[in-house]
Amino acid sequence: MLRFLKRLFSTDKPEHKLVAEKLIDKAAYLTPWYLHKDRPILFKDKQQLNFKSESETITLNDSQQNCYGVIEIYSYILPSDDNQSFLIWSRSLEKKIGLQTITLQYYTTDSLIKFDNKDEAIVDTKNRKLPFQFNCMPSAEFSFNFNPNNSEQKVDFPKELKKFKQVLLITELDNLYFNPNPDNFWHNTTILELQFETGWIFNYPQDWFNKGNTDFGYQWITRAIRNPKTNLIEGQGIRISDFVLDETGRQLKK
Repeated sequence: MLRFLKRLFSTDKPEHKLVAEKLIDKAAYLTPWYLHKDRPILFKDKQQLNFKSESETITLNDSQQNCYGVIEIYSYILPSDDNQSFLIWSRSLEKKIGLQTITLQYYTTDSLIKFDNKDEAIVDTKNRKLPFQFNCMPSAEFSFNFNPNNSEQKVDFPKELKKFKQVLLITELDNLYFNPNPDNFWHNTTILELQFETGWIFNYPQDWFNKGNTDFGYQWITRAIRNPKTNLIEGQGIRISDFVLDETGRQLKK
């Protein structure tokens, strides 16, 4: 993992800002696969913060090397349009009994406080098995349990989240399907569309992936976004091709 992180954040790569931004780059950033030193863009006190690989984790720092956050693998970061706040959540792959609780936290960069000791913060984050840690409380937090058998769910999102309008959240939900033949294994990846303005969550099980000829664990879906021009969901994954879903949100577009 350390070698992978060093290669990912290598300064030998072409400058990220010279690469034309794709629609998918507006989706949430999954750590560490889609992070760059300067992406996602976050500003604090009129200077851009940067992500750095160190001690097999990722830290969020300013140009004076003050550390404001420690972020572990499988965390998602979604910056606001003004790049002065962000949503962050963890994609837990652990098996749990009952409904999985998903928690999103919202931070403003102005509220971030530097750690007195970066090394101690990294050790503490790892010892407590936290997906991420900041030296302040989130400005807002939202937790929910989603019944995998439901296609939609009405919720009351905090007002702070409404600035993000919507987000497509990739997760695994146990008992996503009723499988009449247990010998025929089906996976449990789904896309939850959180519509912050309307207060709805919609469930799109990825039938094409879950019931397909997939090498689960080796291949997996990482992020997705809805194309405002076509209203179709577009996504990416590890060791799978970029994809576009049809109107159901469950199958590949033909």
